[in-house]
Amino acid sequence: MPVQSARRLWAWDVSARVYEWAYIQVAHQTDADLLAYLGERVIGATVADCGCGPGVVSEKFLRAGAATVVAIDSNAGMIDKARVRLTAFPFGQSDGTAPKVVVRQCSHEGDALRQLAQEVLGGGQFDIVLFKRSLYMPRPRAVLTLRQAATALRPQGVIAVVHPERTLQRYAFAPPFGITRYTPFHLFNRAISRVAERCGAEEYTLYSRSELLALLREAVPGAVVETIPSRQRPYNLAVLTVP
Repeated sequence: MPVQSARRLWAWDVSARVYEWAYIQVAHQTDADLLAYLGERVIGATVADCGCGPGVVSEKFLRAGAATVVAIDSNAGMIDKARVRLTAFPFGQSDGTAPKVVVRQCSHEGDALRQLAQEVLGGGQFDIVLFKRSLYMPRPRAVLTLRQAATALRPQGVIAVVHPERTLQRYAFAPPFGITRYTPFHLFNRAISRVAERCGAEEYTLYSRSELLALLREAVPGAVVETIPSRQRPYNLAVLTVP
């Protein structure tokens, strides 16, 4: 499967060097909220982590009992770190079997998930597809990517999305006083990302909560779409369940 080659986004090469260091508590909290929402659906599940980065969330899915995790990222630096983290994963399942881990450098856009399902799942399908901070693409491409991902899901399978809030007031500030200990980090991150976007170093399309929910509904009409409860205002967590 070809690596996405339309444009080299070198900001992700830089990010690969500091991503784990910058994985602050707010990111861990969104992971915990996501896994708490999914609950027992993770046990024995086949999961695709689209835009897996260094594999932090993929590892958490394995620890939560997923039977198969396919970790996907188009950035070589991220994939190198994910491969080190995941291929030596030491935990077995309750029945004594080892989880299956596939780490693949490729795009998660277009028909990628269906092709991966054919290749590594023997034509099987995913139970859970995750896009955590990996839908920065413009809306038309995001709709197509979600729509294609839905075709790789089993009935009642879910697409989970964790994406930064577009509105700066919600992304960087929080009531009652507007300032949190993460506010400086969020302001710095937003500024750097916008500069990188203007320089053509990365894509940085953001959505408000209502925009993200509308995006999911447009991608798969008739699916159940809802928010995932979270105490972290900087990120919107949403889930789509196919019929």
